[in-house]
Amino acid sequence: MRALLVSILVFVALVAAVTGCGRSPRYDARLVRADSLMRDTPDSALAILEAVDNAGLATEGDRAYRDLLLTQARYRCYITATSDSAINRALDYYRRHSTEREKLTRAHIYKGAVMEELGHPDSAMLYYKHAEATADPDDHFNLGYTKLRIGSLYVGYYAFDGSEIEKYEEALDHFDKIGDQEYLHKCKNNLGCLYRESDPVKAEKLLNQAKSISLQRNDTVSLIDDIHALTLLHYYYERYNQALKLVHEVERLQLAKECLSFDFCTTAANVYAKVGKPDSAMIYLRLAEQYDYQNDDEKHMYYLESLGEIELARGDTNSYNRLTVKRSRLSNSMLSNGGKITITRTENAYDKAMDKAADDRHDLLKMALIILASLAAVAGIFIVVRYIHNINKEKQYRQHINDLKTSAQEQLRHLSALQLSYDRIQIKDEHIKEFIDSQMLALSQVLSVCYRKPNNKLSEQIKDILKYQEKDQQNWDKFFDYIDIRFENIISSTREHFPQLDNKDLMLIALCCMDYSYIQIATILDYSNATSVGTIKSRLAKKMGLKDSLNDYIALWARH
Repeated sequence: MRALLVSILVFVALVAAVTGCGRSPRYDARLVRADSLMRDTPDSALAILEAVDNAGLATEGDRAYRDLLLTQARYRCYITATSDSAINRALDYYRRHSTEREKLTRAHIYKGAVMEELGHPDSAMLYYKHAEATADPDDHFNLGYTKLRIGSLYVGYYAFDGSEIEKYEEALDHFDKIGDQEYLHKCKNNLGCLYRESDPVKAEKLLNQAKSISLQRNDTVSLIDDIHALTLLHYYYERYNQALKLVHEVERLQLAKECLSFDFCTTAANVYAKVGKPDSAMIYLRLAEQYDYQNDDEKHMYYLESLGEIELARGDTNSYNRLTVKRSRLSNSMLSNGGKITITRTENAYDKAMDKAADDRHDLLKMALIILASLAAVAGIFIVVRYIHNINKEKQYRQHINDLKTSAQEQLRHLSALQLSYDRIQIKDEHIKEFIDSQMLALSQVLSVCYRKPNNKLSEQIKDILKYQEKDQQNWDKFFDYIDIRFENIISSTREHFPQLDNKDLMLIALCCMDYSYIQIATILDYSNATSVGTIKSRLAKKMGLKDSLNDYIALWARH
């Protein structure tokens, strides 16, 4: 153990010497130019980045920067991701260069976005949470965008428990601090839709604010979206005349019919039908028919609903009943096929919220009754005691009470001292954890230096010290204990469930948990070269019988 501590101190000194001479990185001018264009013209940024070859970039930092920007540009240009290899390279680099805090935050954000597109929402949420934890408190844009992505993920997977509103509200606060109108609009529009049933007054206020931003920015697409959300709000609360005014407002814009979405057309048709104008409603329903609604069960249900409202407005109850039956069959089919029923999802969330509020009131009343009963019991005991004790023992009784008070005060002081001691121990424990983590980071950085300078005598000695050897098993067991604490007993559980694994296999898993690079793993485990680590990890996954990769197995433990 003493030898290991000496090694750590040597590594710290070496790292301090190396980093002390470092300077802030200067990136390729083309990459900096692409980054400056990313927000307003991502297609131009993408064109610049695709013209730059990674092999032609001078440094690893430039290559990581290009990988990050390329992932970001493709996402902003709506090019669906098919692989996460580029963002993984960027993330690996910025994790090793944590001073690049803003880029590390961005790498976590777009790793989450890629995982979301690849169909792994749980992993996406994990990386968004990493971005939240990594971001500088004053980096309001990246913090706001991260919280916006988390809120969108909750909504996209129908997790309506209030978390989505909380995240949108937090994002709104960040964008408000920097005055970002585009994302202020997104937050207000989404919050307005989410508050529609629980707080209609607040919903209308937010949607009107979003509408004002769209008018100010001359953004017609967003304006139509805001008006549509307001129309739905009034329609939901049967304020059909107010909803009709909003439909007329869109009509006055004289937009081409292609600018009107299927959802707006069906909503407008419903509004016209409710105010007794079935012919005008039918015009909008014909516009909705330009979209391929029959192959989308959800859209088909909206279409049938609008057509039914029109038939009802015309007085044809038989047609209305037939369409209602057809909608019911389609709804049952969607339920049996596991399809999304978006009509009821907010209603269910609202019902749950109301049930929770009722439960909270019930719990509060129950607590009040318990307190009253307790007070009554104490009063009864006091009366009985006073009745039993005669007047001659009153002095003794009072002395006894005073003794109890003194004892209670002593106990309180003792408890306060214990609490103070506990707090100090906890602070000390946190400092120890931070120290160990910093030493592990220093070890990983020095390992990379050793790998790149194999002929250096000091490097060879350091590698020999850290090389995994069976005779040092006691020290490595302590390392396994450290990994178990950090990752919910991953090593102990893996050893129990996969007895066919040897200690070297477990060491590979432990080093992967610490996000060590292939170079660092190859140095410690004495592999022939760093490129063989990926193949060895794949073989280990097969040896364990995993359906997914070893990284996915480790990520599962990290989520616990």
